[in-house]
Amino acid sequence: MKEKILITLATGTTGYAITQLLLQEGYLVRIFVRSRNKRALELEKMGAEIAIGEFNNYEQFKAALTGIDKAYFCYPMMKGLQQSIQLFIKAAIETDLHAIVFMGQWLAEYKEAPSLLTRDIQAAYKLLEQSGLNVVYYNPGFFADNVVALTESIVQMGQMPSPFGDGKCPWISTGDLGRCAVALLKNPEPYFGKKVHPAGAKSIDATEMAAIYSKVVGHKVKVMPVTDKMFMKAVMAAAKEFGYDEFVAVQTVFYMQELRKNNFGQPNNVVKELTGREPEDFETIAREFVATSPYGKKSFKGKLYAMGSVFKLLTASIPNKARQLELNS
Repeated sequence: MKEKILITLATGTTGYAITQLLLQEGYLVRIFVRSRNKRALELEKMGAEIAIGEFNNYEQFKAALTGIDKAYFCYPMMKGLQQSIQLFIKAAIETDLHAIVFMGQWLAEYKEAPSLLTRDIQAAYKLLEQSGLNVVYYNPGFFADNVVALTESIVQMGQMPSPFGDGKCPWISTGDLGRCAVALLKNPEPYFGKKVHPAGAKSIDATEMAAIYSKVVGHKVKVMPVTDKMFMKAVMAAAKEFGYDEFVAVQTVFYMQELRKNNFGQPNNVVKELTGREPEDFETIAREFVATSPYGKKSFKGKLYAMGSVFKLLTASIPNKARQLELNS
């Protein structure tokens, strides 16, 4: 019988992909989720076992880890990671967990970390290193999935909002992230104690991204530079649709600043090493975004909706400076 694996944050983008892939290969999978929401129920229908719990509850962690061989730990974009990982470590030791694949960040490799979430990940590394547990540190760069929110403007208005400046990024697809994580869960031993950095096929800037989108959608797409303030407003305007909040808005502004410094890594051979296939290029990623988007076909009605989204952005409120400092401390 194949091992039993726990996936935390299984209804998130990467966790969902990992769970699907493991189930397809016949693995027993338990998902640690905060509610029996639509995505959790979808995974249950595919064969996953549901464990309901919060990231600040030791007893729920212990119950979820009982009978588990390996676990993928991914923390939501919210405060509290340091406390959560301590509880998880305690539960993992109590249940004799064999291996953990811990979702970190490439940014956490740098000494300076403006983002609170990045600093929390750095602290989590130290706690895991001191725990004596077998840990693989899974540290990708910027998820290409974060570009999904730009699809409406790209397709309907021919404009790609860009807070990226002249920065370059090797955007990595959700598919590659999922496949790499599954490979590590299936065979973690060679990577115990190591930091693994999967990356996309090529580092590209906003101009190159817009040119690729022009090819994909069949009309000219122009770069529309966006300030950090406008980007934060955009995140808040899209909060309901994409599950964002003030904390996410503040942290992602820091990520945009890091991207402009080219701090999200460089292309490498990690995806090929782990999965046996080359990483998906940005054109492949963009085609999937457009094909699966409700805004993927240009229309007069779609343009009206896109203009409405712009108005919503312009009128969105953002946390003031004091609140931003509070959210990052």
